[in-house]
Amino acid sequence: MPHTISHTPEFLMTYLRDRELNELYVSVFLKTLAQSLITVFIPVYLVILGFTIFDVSLYYLIYFMIFAAVMPFAMLLHSRFGIKKTLALGTFILIFYYYLLGSLESGSSYYLIAVVFGISSAVYYSAFHVEFAKFTKKGKEASEFSVLMIVAILAGVLGPLMGSLIITEISFIFLFKLVAVILFISIIPLFYTKDFTIPFEKYSIKGIVESDTKEKAIGYWIAGILVIVSLYFWPLFIYLTLNNVVSLGIIVSFTSLLTVLIIAYIGRLTDKDKKSVLKVGVILHAPSWLFRIFLLSPVGIFFINFYGSITSCMIDIPFNKMVYSRAKKSKNILNYFLFREFNLMIGRVAILAFVMFVQSFVWMFVICFFATFVYLVLLREK
Repeated sequence: MPHTISHTPEFLMTYLRDRELNELYVSVFLKTLAQSLITVFIPVYLVILGFTIFDVSLYYLIYFMIFAAVMPFAMLLHSRFGIKKTLALGTFILIFYYYLLGSLESGSSYYLIAVVFGISSAVYYSAFHVEFAKFTKKGKEASEFSVLMIVAILAGVLGPLMGSLIITEISFIFLFKLVAVILFISIIPLFYTKDFTIPFEKYSIKGIVESDTKEKAIGYWIAGILVIVSLYFWPLFIYLTLNNVVSLGIIVSFTSLLTVLIIAYIGRLTDKDKKSVLKVGVILHAPSWLFRIFLLSPVGIFFINFYGSITSCMIDIPFNKMVYSRAKKSKNILNYFLFREFNLMIGRVAILAFVMFVQSFVWMFVICFFATFVYLVLLREK
């Protein structure tokens, strides 16, 4: 290595080498900052407006079904317009979604809002996964995914707390407008470098089904179940238990702050031995779902939220290393990520349908306890 380069700060060299990935990190930081202000409060917002648990479940069921239906068509945009323009389009549609959400009180269609949300996510994530898979380094997928998680968590550290204070002191409507402004700014970093296209490759049902393993499909089913409960119904449970928006914001924000200190270490361990980290993560994480039934004080909820977040990372990071490392080897990356989305959909639809008719937080948590152990099937994957 030339002598002059040895004196260049490592973080600067990393930036120069990974310009595309770093610009994606900046954009993700801003987008996550915006959404962290409001995401955990959307189920609360719906409940405050008079919607039931059934309605909340139906709302997200429509969202995810539209997400899955639009995803194959969204992937056509990659070859026609470019990955970055597709990311930007998805963000613009998301801004429109928040406008509609803010007008829900004055008569906007509940169903239309869910549909627009689904379209925005399908367009954005159809491009996001392709770009991230393209620019991650071989053998370092877990470390770079952990960086992505750190970026997202750092952006979201104060978001829930700030969001709860804005909701309490001003209004949900003002918060939706603020989120829209930050989302618009998040588009700018994407275009610091030239856009690029992905050659269109035909996809088929057979090609999608055969693009990854049965073990990975089962892993996606479980991920679909756990993410729905942890992202939407667990925050709603906290709100209904404590009956305070600010308390929910404080718990989520401080959990994020503590979690970020540990994720990078988990990423490094995962790059060395992903299956051992996954196994330990499953064993430690499963009981967290049962603890949620009994630890109902503010301190107890804070503890279990932190414990659940850390142990969940011990599953998510090795699982995503398996995903992105295999994506780099895939002959048809569009088929590969459609396989991912359609199998995630199975888990999402299953748990949302269950919640619609059972409407029990206790049963949700019990199902998640048993479902977590099914992740161990990934240990069989070669």
